[in-house]
Amino acid sequence: MTVAFAQLRVLVIEDNDFIREAVASMLQEIGFSHIAQARDGNEALGGIAEADPGLIICDISMQPMDGLEFVERLREHDWHGAIRVPVIFLTAHTEPAMIKRATKLGVRAYVVKPVQKKQLEARIVTVLENEDARQG
Repeated sequence: MTVAFAQLRVLVIEDNDFIREAVASMLQEIGFSHIAQARDGNEALGGIAEADPGLIICDISMQPMDGLEFVERLREHDWHGAIRVPVIFLTAHTEPAMIKRATKLGVRAYVVKPVQKKQLEARIVTVLENEDARQG
């Protein structure tokens, strides 16, 4: 299966400007052309309708709303139909409790910081192929 990156809209949520821009740049290099960005969960929820993402890449540790709370609110309130949008977390954390909570919220994968393009692309491909299998 070939994943059509160019057609998929991605929302990158990361409070560190350098990391957010680096991830967006990697996504462009991978083949994505519709990339929205947000600095935290509040900004992301406020712009979710306009971003209309088919994939969300989100940092866990952010202020004032962290990635776990963002996904929880996204799933709870089905912000603009985004309840089923796959989420990949960016993290430097691998604590079992955090992973368990994220999994319960439907987070599909993790990319450990510092983000590497090949690792990011591999996770995206796996997540999107699994989404296709779920829907098929």
